[in-house]
Amino acid sequence: MESNDAVRALFNPRRMAVVGASANPAKWGHIVPSNILRNGYRGDLYLVNPRGGTIHGRTVHRSLAEIGEPIDLAMITIPAEEVAKVMDDCARARVKAAIVISGGFSESSPEGRGLEQELVEAARSRGIRLVGPNTMGIYSASLSLSALMPPVRPRPGHIAFAAQSGNLGTQMLGWGSYRGIGFSRFVCVGNECDLEFADYLQYFAADEGTRVILLYVEGFKRPRYVLELAGEISLRKPVVIYKAGRTEAGRRAVASHSAAMAGSQEIYRGMVRQAGMVQAETTEEMLDFSEALAKLPVPRGRRVAILSWGGGWGVVEADLCERSGLEVASLPPEVKEELSSVLPPYWSKGNPVDMVGIVNLEDHGRCLEILASHPSFDLVISLGTINAAAAFGMAERDEESPEEEREILRAQRTYVREGSNRFARKVLEMMREHGKPIVTVGMPQKEMEAADIADLPRDELCIYTNPERAARVAAMLAARGEYLRSRGC
Repeated sequence: MESNDAVRALFNPRRMAVVGASANPAKWGHIVPSNILRNGYRGDLYLVNPRGGTIHGRTVHRSLAEIGEPIDLAMITIPAEEVAKVMDDCARARVKAAIVISGGFSESSPEGRGLEQELVEAARSRGIRLVGPNTMGIYSASLSLSALMPPVRPRPGHIAFAAQSGNLGTQMLGWGSYRGIGFSRFVCVGNECDLEFADYLQYFAADEGTRVILLYVEGFKRPRYVLELAGEISLRKPVVIYKAGRTEAGRRAVASHSAAMAGSQEIYRGMVRQAGMVQAETTEEMLDFSEALAKLPVPRGRRVAILSWGGGWGVVEADLCERSGLEVASLPPEVKEELSSVLPPYWSKGNPVDMVGIVNLEDHGRCLEILASHPSFDLVISLGTINAAAAFGMAERDEESPEEEREILRAQRTYVREGSNRFARKVLEMMREHGKPIVTVGMPQKEMEAADIADLPRDELCIYTNPERAARVAAMLAARGEYLRSRGC
């Protein structure tokens, strides 16, 4: 079967089965179907175990062929030495792709490498494509399919993610859900005995539900081919990459983890630059960069305007932006004049624009509009307003305060909530109207908790918790714009 057809079946299975289903809550054969059912998979799920019986209230079939229907996707959770033996049963059930959860293959020992080769030969001779082995599974938003080992509940969105580590990958899915970042697809590639990064890249590139591709890589099987492929894709869709195994200690860990060849860091850096991929230096940047590329427009240049509720954040952000290669451009006279009609006479008169702590959130929105609409600026960083309601988030919880005081605090909180919601929607309107990214830094509170307090449209906004993250994202967006312009896009 062609890899594109196999990957399509992998992420869009109408019928799937778990081979090695178990009634033991401590086994993956129990946990994986539990996660599939709990997350509302919109397809037919079958459980398979030679012992038969009932698990999760469902009949357990003694074989795949016994189901009597063609199966698009099989998840295999049995011991490594038994996996190749079920390929005949998979063939009889017309399985298109199989996810081999089991470990104990090439990542573990010479004997494991032999088992993996035996598995590959058995699958290929029967036209079955393999994910893994040594994988934690997949996620597909279009079918609400969370066929994963850990009980994470990914948030639907537009980032497709391929990871060479199930542990890291599923934790990124969990952090994304916590932060309001959604995914279209996820696959833990495992040992890549058959399907590999290039196959998933090709599918993600054509997937209409995917805007950004995210990769966690320890080593590519075919670096040159992936380079060429990513170079083509990145002109249409951004590709964010985190390359692990950059030190000697990391390379040793890679060898024992995924059986990948870590390769030279210098070669990979050159590969990333040539292919136009976006390099994330931290796991935090993996999510920050992917989210920004999925939600924000790309700027036409590096000239940044900074809007700050107070002076200190503005000074810090100006330093960070300049160190990141952004130009903190001077305010043109007409911009100063417009801002002076909104702000008190003692405002900063420069960039960063210090709003000197004014509370009227409508004025914040007017200042942002003045900056975003002017052709002297390519992007704007806004500090402190986007979730201003978070500053009052705990106010109602002090039950020991007098009722009159609590009433005042509730009124303040309502005012700021409504104002910050209007500000957030104005940010979205301005980005659509002017085609410029507006990178926002919120009040210092847990990101999703702060968003819940203010009821913000998090599926469309990026809100960062500190100016450092905002500067890195802004610089990344500017670099992305430069790359596209250099390629005539």
